[in-house]
Amino acid sequence: MVFLRLLGRRVFRADVSRIEIEAPIFIIGTPRCGSTMLYEILSCHERTAYITTTMDLFRDPQVFYAVEWLRHKLNLNVKGERYLGDSVQVDAGSPSEGMRFWGQFLHRDPFELRWPRRSLSDFSREEIDAAKHYLKHVVFCFRARGANRFLNKSPALVTELELIQEIFPGARFIHLVRDGRLVANSMIKLYRRQVEQDARTQHPLFKNRHLIPYPRVARLAEYIDQWGPEDLRTTAHIWDDCISYVNGIKARLSHIHEVRFEDIMERPNDELDKILAFCDLPAPASGAAKYRAKISRLGKIHHKNVYNGFEVVEAIAGDNLSRYGYLLAA
Repeated sequence: MVFLRLLGRRVFRADVSRIEIEAPIFIIGTPRCGSTMLYEILSCHERTAYITTTMDLFRDPQVFYAVEWLRHKLNLNVKGERYLGDSVQVDAGSPSEGMRFWGQFLHRDPFELRWPRRSLSDFSREEIDAAKHYLKHVVFCFRARGANRFLNKSPALVTELELIQEIFPGARFIHLVRDGRLVANSMIKLYRRQVEQDARTQHPLFKNRHLIPYPRVARLAEYIDQWGPEDLRTTAHIWDDCISYVNGIKARLSHIHEVRFEDIMERPNDELDKILAFCDLPAPASGAAKYRAKISRLGKIHHKNVYNGFEVVEAIAGDNLSRYGYLLAA
């Protein structure tokens, strides 16, 4: 780290004085709603900048440009599965949720099931400036391609929207919704992957403490206590609570665009054009091959899931399933 700091401060000095974090773009939604897919597509746009997997390993933004330069120069893009046994491939340059950054900045313990509500007044001017300084260094690393917009997706932030807007008043929120019956099943799969990965890789200090990768909805601890993390009633309530929360506050969000995952799959170009217009992003340059390649792969099946218990999810989340067109009117 000392060597990297020396590189960052003496050789690869990043002048971020002219960079502003204006209108950052946040993809929000429950886990397993397709947000990784959308994040990967938008991260290919020449105007967007994002926290890479490599950046997320370092706390000092002063070294970002140095480590990114070394990664490109030495081709240090080791690839692997996002989770053990998962079909999603990531590498050192893949867009990251940046949860080390968000957890530290927002004072959130990822192992706690109850997160107290926070507002702008809970943060000092120095803390907010430090967070924006971090993001300015992220944007700086993408300056060669003309990037000027910070992009992020993190299901953990779905319950933090009003706070995020207070910190970034011009923020754009893309609310991605997917059929709750599928999401509830898939979230259980996500939890099991997390437990398996924790068992193989977790630090001894966190032995027997498994991260529960669910949004911190107000009643999460109650659901876990009553049914456990691997029960459809738990995950159905989480999906339903997230949808209700966003619907309850979206009138207070200055910029929010809702889109269903299924509609992106059916009409990818039309829906992505709407998203770009909402974000005030121009159409990708004619040579944006990577962006177009990502779109061309939409809908291709990498693995087959067998889900059940739809009636359980419908009994809990029927109103919101109907609201978004997933249940036919009786």
